[in-house]
Amino acid sequence: MMDAASALAIIERLAGPATFERGQALFNDQAILSYAKNRNTITSKVQSASSLGGKHYNVELTVNPKSYDGGCDCPASEGFDFCKHCVAVALHHADKLKQLENAQGGSAVDVIAAYIENIGEIEAKQALLKLIATDEEQLTKWQLLAQITSEFGVINEDGHHSVVNIPVPVSRSGKKASVMTPLKAMITKALPSRDVWQYNKVRAYFQQAQQKLSTLFELLPHLPSEQAHALSYQIIKRYDGIIERVDDSGGFRFVLEREIEDAFARSVQRLEWPAQTKAQYLLQLYTPELDVHEFKNIPERFLVSASSEYDDAVREAFYQGLAESVTRNDLSDDVIQEQLQHLCAYYESQGEYQQAISVSVSLAKHPQDFLALIKWALALGDAQRATEFLKQAKQVDTMSRWTAECLQLEVQIAQLNATPDTAIELQWHAYMHSLVLDDYIQMNVLIEQTVKKSQLTATKAKWLEITLVQLEAKMAEKKLTGDALVELCLYSGELEKAMQHANTFPIDRELLHQVAKVSVKQAPERCFEFYERLIKIWVKSAKAADYKRVINLMMECKDILHFLPKRIKAEAKFEFLINEIAYDYARKRQLQSMIKKHFVV
Repeated sequence: MMDAASALAIIERLAGPATFERGQALFNDQAILSYAKNRNTITSKVQSASSLGGKHYNVELTVNPKSYDGGCDCPASEGFDFCKHCVAVALHHADKLKQLENAQGGSAVDVIAAYIENIGEIEAKQALLKLIATDEEQLTKWQLLAQITSEFGVINEDGHHSVVNIPVPVSRSGKKASVMTPLKAMITKALPSRDVWQYNKVRAYFQQAQQKLSTLFELLPHLPSEQAHALSYQIIKRYDGIIERVDDSGGFRFVLEREIEDAFARSVQRLEWPAQTKAQYLLQLYTPELDVHEFKNIPERFLVSASSEYDDAVREAFYQGLAESVTRNDLSDDVIQEQLQHLCAYYESQGEYQQAISVSVSLAKHPQDFLALIKWALALGDAQRATEFLKQAKQVDTMSRWTAECLQLEVQIAQLNATPDTAIELQWHAYMHSLVLDDYIQMNVLIEQTVKKSQLTATKAKWLEITLVQLEAKMAEKKLTGDALVELCLYSGELEKAMQHANTFPIDRELLHQVAKVSVKQAPERCFEFYERLIKIWVKSAKAADYKRVINLMMECKDILHFLPKRIKAEAKFEFLINEIAYDYARKRQLQSMIKKHFVV
């Protein structure tokens, strides 16, 4: 059998250096217009180098084990000489051989794809037909696909259908039945209207529905847009009708529901309606004529993201209609809030913050509504309006759930008002509220941006002292664990205090690990105690997936033993620790096996 390397040598020998070089240039210029291989015969059309876009020549080659036979209808070949067009086609064949060889080391799909590229078209079609005939589900799908093609034609690259004559079964009356009838029947069979209450039967109900509808989802793209949309809506309508009759407390419906909505959204995107008509249709989806089902994230799902003049026109008409709907305020509060959220997200994405404020200010009721207004006012540089909205947010936030967000926005208002000291103090309050280290770091950033270099160190030290005192007081009152304090000490370089507090108070195990690693150099006499405590915490709560982490911690501890003072007898303590864990957790067999693999027990 010919391989890629020997094929190249054969082509060069048949053509000679000059013709080979010209044929290689044709191949590199992608002059091959068509290529088909049936068993050992290759037929191809090659663009004439001298008349690009016009004249072409027909090449027919036979692939033998150690040669190529055949020729081209160009004057240089006269049907039997190996011309530059023959070289280009033979190089294309050699390239496919190389792809097949490369695929041998790849995945099964890569190997098969490369193999299919190199077998004849008739052989491939016969193999496909044989596979279809042995699978009842595939047989149904391809039969329906044939009927769709016969009734509506095939979809061209421009999205329109062209007629194809395919013989399909006819009814006894001699009339060709529409393929829409069996397609609609598939929906009814997939979603039978029956009461289903038992937990295990609900799961089976939606699994079989998903399996039966999967064939229909594959066929929808082959239908004209109107028919595909009609079927997609019928699926939604049928699903809406059965959902109240099936007690799905386990949530088995959600995968199918997402697939149904995705298919419906794709069908809507394909519709070639006038932009205004399509936009109005999308607006109606906020209040669909359905009993149960609701459409969520309508702009994200139904507005095509790829921009074109038509898509832009639909998008513009949609948001214009959304603005009018929000202004009329003639729908339920939930629908209005959803529409307002989508409209303002659009204005925000366009940088139209004043528009967002204008449509939202009269409808704002909840704290998060006013927080959004504050952000837009800040984006416009309007500190006065941001302050007004902030007061309103605090008034309606009776449960103080949004205090952290309000504090962060107050910081931004203070910065906009050019009052840096106020901004720093507010940022400190934000940290004391959240106890998230990033908020403290942000306070230091503000200090660095606003305080003179000569006062920088002293200012940071002042705020650190205030913060440590406050945190220690809260810990003394048992209002918080040691996490925030230890974390802040590590960040600020107060390592002795970090180890002291870690030794006194319960802290997160990841934080304890940081302290243990710091103690290797800072306090080696206490290092083993931290690692021992850390390992015991991990072992106590460890499941099978955590055993590797436990072993890694043990190995880490073992590796630092020689750094520790001899007087604390860390090696003996480590040996005792390993044996203690092996004894106490003897029932964790997988852990026992891993311990024995790495340590002497």
